[in-house]
Amino acid sequence: MAVLLIFALAPGQVYRVDSRRMSAVFYDLETSDKNPIGQIVNYSFIQSSADWQSINELSGLIHISRLQIPDPGAILANRTDVQEHQKIARDSESVAMSKIVAFLAGCIEDARGAIPLVGYNSSRFDLNYLRTSLVRNGLNPYFGGKIIPRDLLHVVQKAYLSSPVFRELVLGQRAGEKKLSLSLQTVGHALGLLSGEQAHESRADVVLTMRVAAWMQKECGLDVTSFEAYEGGKLHSTVRSGTVYMQEQPEYDLSQDGYRITTPMTLLDASGKAALWVDLQRYSEKQSPECIVWRSAAKHPFFISQQAVQDLDLQRLARAALKQFSSITLKNYFEKTTCDIEMDIYRLDFDSLDIFSRAILKNDKTILQECSNPDAKVLWSRRQLASPQASISDPKMAEVLRKYALHRYGGKLQLARSVDDSEEEEGAYHPTLSSMLRDLTQKREAAVITGNQADQQLLDSLERYIRESDIVRVAGSELIPGWSRR
Repeated sequence: MAVLLIFALAPGQVYRVDSRRMSAVFYDLETSDKNPIGQIVNYSFIQSSADWQSINELSGLIHISRLQIPDPGAILANRTDVQEHQKIARDSESVAMSKIVAFLAGCIEDARGAIPLVGYNSSRFDLNYLRTSLVRNGLNPYFGGKIIPRDLLHVVQKAYLSSPVFRELVLGQRAGEKKLSLSLQTVGHALGLLSGEQAHESRADVVLTMRVAAWMQKECGLDVTSFEAYEGGKLHSTVRSGTVYMQEQPEYDLSQDGYRITTPMTLLDASGKAALWVDLQRYSEKQSPECIVWRSAAKHPFFISQQAVQDLDLQRLARAALKQFSSITLKNYFEKTTCDIEMDIYRLDFDSLDIFSRAILKNDKTILQECSNPDAKVLWSRRQLASPQASISDPKMAEVLRKYALHRYGGKLQLARSVDDSEEEEGAYHPTLSSMLRDLTQKREAAVITGNQADQQLLDSLERYIRESDIVRVAGSELIPGWSRR
């Protein structure tokens, strides 16, 4: 029989918790950019016991490297005064990543096995950012499969669909709004766990995530530590059978009737915990591969009926789609990416990562000769450039940094996984430094108009940081004609 434990996470809030619940690590990252080529600015990892109590913690700041010009939007979101941050942040990215690895390894040892790593909207952002940051410092981010990624947002989405009580709380919070929000701030307010604005500081956000997770377990019976957001696994045996199921998602347009969207789906291919599904609603409108969606248990929520849909028209549509896409499988669905390696860190396979890690450990570039993957050499060069020991007073180092600056902040670094040369995609390349400065100026002008002095101060600090940056020192005149470091 399960034992119920009573504890408090905040004054006046008492929860009863099933002691069978797994221990977990909750985490949050604040970053310099929305893309993983940016850098983690501050982080927090809190190991919780089975009764939701904090038993271990690692939080810290990371000194922003010379390669990084923070995005103005990111700075306004995480409320980082860049110049003040640089004064108090002591750890380089390399040192911080080593601390994080040691902390997580200790949590795994303490749990005597696999342990969930829980964030909020982390499967799309934090997890990829963390793995990219670890790999570029020669650290294996997979921990022998003993880290189980979980995303509390997926639990919240399921609760919105399945719990009338939770749904009414959220809708009450969004009264008068046009769009549904399931952000951590909205949910925190709806559950009475947050007053005022969300801090967007890693540790505060982790604590709030833990409180929301506890509420979800108690009130909705949804335990993030064991919740499987991909519900398609049990249906993989029906692959290519033409069986139709209904996927369910929250309706984010509050002007529409109902709280959910249902979409007919059929299974095209499956392997392990990943699959290709055909969206039959899209297929009815346009018979193209754009109707195929990839879903992975590690990344995507996928709430789907376990009972087949007995609709003859949908079944005929499913058979037609499977026939048309008969040659498409998980093995050939993804094209080789052409983006920058830090936008697709998974191109560095296990063998290449092992060689790269040994080269870093021994500080011996010649070891990279064993590696046929050119991405490892790119990461090595950037790591050397970012090192606090490197100095642009060395003409050779300054020239290498100049070339990097012109590539990344001159609009040549590719962010999109692939780019059609005949029709260049917006946002396919890293913003130029001049466009980032225009964005900064526009945001500051808006802050002046609204009288938001806090935003003005953050943006003034960022501009001073840019003017004094090594990027501007070595390439400012080429990146921004007429730019002066006044």
